[in-house]
Amino acid sequence: MAARMWSSALTLCLLISALPGGEPAQPDPQYMMLVPTLIHGGQDAKLCFLLSHLNESISLSVTLELTNQNITLLDKEVTETDEDNCIAFQTPNIETSEVGFFALQADGDTLHFTKRRNVLLKLQQHLAFIQTDKAIYKPGQKVQFRIASLDENFLPVSEHFPVVFIENPQGNRIAQWLDVETHKGIVQESFQLTAEPIQGTYKVIASRNRGQRVEHVFSVEEYVLPKYEVQVKIPPILTIEDQEIQVTVCGKYTYGKPVLGLIKVRVCRKFQQSYTYCPGEEDAVCEELEHADDLA
Repeated sequence: MAARMWSSALTLCLLISALPGGEPAQPDPQYMMLVPTLIHGGQDAKLCFLLSHLNESISLSVTLELTNQNITLLDKEVTETDEDNCIAFQTPNIETSEVGFFALQADGDTLHFTKRRNVLLKLQQHLAFIQTDKAIYKPGQKVQFRIASLDENFLPVSEHFPVVFIENPQGNRIAQWLDVETHKGIVQESFQLTAEPIQGTYKVIASRNRGQRVEHVFSVEEYVLPKYEVQVKIPPILTIEDQEIQVTVCGKYTYGKPVLGLIKVRVCRKFQQSYTYCPGEEDAVCEELEHADDLA
């Protein structure tokens, strides 16, 4: 009797559990925000967010928080579930790099959440450099120089320089150019030195709209003969059977170019004391050769 009662109770439980009951629980709302960790001032940027399993409409806002300003990137009502959104925006121009935050905030009847992600807002700085046609100039020569501007991918880019000037060794400005603009990444200028300039180190300086100025130095000196070295290569051992001797004379300037001039080579066999002491036999046996050509 007891076994029959337990069997009936078990059957009843199974039947109740098989009957259609309440609806399954709805998944919790979820969100995801994809933001860059580095953006450049004055450039285009984009962030994306994903909202899923929304059970109510919400007010959604996305803000870029900086030191001196907050920029609203998005402020709208969201009602659709599984909505995928991307926001394209223009970053503000800045004077110095700084760390900011992307702030996402959602508010509904029952749903409230806030998320912040840090971002480095970096000053967009092109690579600029100055070149002169020589490192050392003599009085009265013309100084020719150029300014090149490249972007972060090392491609030519136009850039405006408010002023470009030359300073002498005493720090005095002796020449200047206003509103200099690079075309296809390059601009060229020149400056004529006087017959009796101050000798020393000069500077070519280019001021920029943002960031540090660009500098390049050159020297003005009286003409001096360039230094060079001469190397002579001879066989380590000579015998009386050698009919010819190969001698190599190489002269190069310190900057690597060969020396053009006249080669004079004097080859001598030293006098060796012998058993005879005849006058005049103490002199060495010598031979001189000359050749006009590059020493290298």
